[in-house]
Amino acid sequence: MTIRIRSITTEESTTLDKWQRSDDVVRYRRARMLRLAEQGWQSGAIAQVLGLHVETVRQVLKDFNKGGVTTIAPRPRSGGR
Repeated sequence: MTIRIRSITTEESTTLDKWQRSDDVVRYRRARMLRLAEQGWQSGAIAQVLGLHVETVRQVLKDFNKGGVTTIAPRPRSGGR
């Protein structure tokens, strides 16, 4: 199943470029997912290259289509020290 992403705005593109240069692995992977999807890659191929589950990739792409970069930005998790 191929999920097409909507057009990435200039502002979102700038954010994704920053994420790709980030030390944060989650941000890097999400930026790569979107860039590869933008180039026409299928979810399964993206998942294989990034070492992720295909459903994870699909969910990130769907979330981006609904709410943009702010929707897929990593959030602090509860718990911990």
